[in-house]
Amino acid sequence: MHPFPKVLIGASALMLLAACSDAPITQVTAADVDARVSGQQDASARDAVLRWNALSVTLAPTLSPNGPLAPFVEARLYTIANVAMHDALNGVRGRYGRYADAGVADRTASAAAAAVAAGHDAIIGATPLPAHAEANAAYAADIAALRAAGNDASVDDGIAIGQRAAAAVLARRVGDGTDQGVGPYTPGTTPGDYRFTFPFNTPGFDFFGTGGFADASRWGTVVKTFVVRDGRQFRAPRPYGAATNAGAVTTARYTRDFNEVKALGCAGCAARSPEQTEIATFWVENSPTAWNRIARTLVTVRRLDAWETARTLALVQLAEFDAYTTSLESKYFYNFWRPVTAIELADTDGNAATTAAAGWQVLVFPIPPVPDYPSAHATAGGAAAAVLSLVLGHSNAFSATSTSLPGATRHFPGVGVAARENADSRIFVGYHFRHATDVGLAQGGVVGAYVALNALRPLRR
Repeated sequence: MHPFPKVLIGASALMLLAACSDAPITQVTAADVDARVSGQQDASARDAVLRWNALSVTLAPTLSPNGPLAPFVEARLYTIANVAMHDALNGVRGRYGRYADAGVADRTASAAAAAVAAGHDAIIGATPLPAHAEANAAYAADIAALRAAGNDASVDDGIAIGQRAAAAVLARRVGDGTDQGVGPYTPGTTPGDYRFTFPFNTPGFDFFGTGGFADASRWGTVVKTFVVRDGRQFRAPRPYGAATNAGAVTTARYTRDFNEVKALGCAGCAARSPEQTEIATFWVENSPTAWNRIARTLVTVRRLDAWETARTLALVQLAEFDAYTTSLESKYFYNFWRPVTAIELADTDGNAATTAAAGWQVLVFPIPPVPDYPSAHATAGGAAAAVLSLVLGHSNAFSATSTSLPGATRHFPGVGVAARENADSRIFVGYHFRHATDVGLAQGGVVGAYVALNALRPLRR
């Protein structure tokens, strides 16, 4: 086990990453020019990648019979779909290393058909539901349009490559442990220990006879990561630097964090500004949804070609999935309590500077049923921002929207600022202490940098 460098704690890992390189690491060299397909085919393939990337987000809420997907499950779907499309394009013309597919490249195949087939088969194969009418209809329409515009043999060859790529990715994820990520959890009893939060502490959620439900309690230890070694590789340091959770809640920094979230994170907190309320609600949506949309916006603004687009989107999702697994491993290694529990039990925590507040509740209910530290939301955002900084550069201004605050648009000078705001939002919504968001942001930055520098690397000619 190798905790990530403490120098990254309390400072933005993204600033460190940005200092390493202002230029994209995926710039196309002169040697790549002759390896590109025609502009028309490239544009068609790029459109296919963007369309199926967006379609995976649209379909995600419909793929579970039990309601919305958990963010780490959603991240798995997006990762498989985007990696399959990346591998499919590089199965037509190899420019970047592939994750799973090792078949011979075929330059005569339709790159667009390869992307469509890979995206479709990956989405279908990554979920247990037997039928996906919307995905099937989109696939049929896309392939029909490609046949009408081009060579049937080329389209057929592209379909075969896409199917091969999706099958290879799915094969590598068979038995990846995601179906074993939830298990019995027994909460602690000393100050600072995680307790089940409402409504997950009611009989309706007591699935294992332990008094309540904690989600993904085994995810960080049983789930196979995509790029990092395992969930322990970048484990966070101990909360507040204390040897125990009981010791952590008596530190001066914890006291500051406690009073901050108590004042700013509740449903009726008068101290929270209107902008902080907007930030809180804007970033409530699942991180894979938000950062997938941001990545799609940036690759479109930068006018990346199909191969660069597919690689960037795949790296973002690889990093987010591994970031979630890393965060969950740390969460259940330390089992630190949520602010709502801390505020309820403050009079018994051994810290004279904290006081309880009866009926204190978060701005957006309910609280995700996992421990506080570190913030997985901040970790996922930090990972995505690190990838985008390294691949595209850190100074790309963009605007973003959100499904959790329809009609609002927020503007950012770069992904690092967005990732910081995403992390801060978890304080304003009442879900996390600031220390959890700071460490989560830094942890995600390290995971994202590792993924960007070690996965889907450019092929040397």
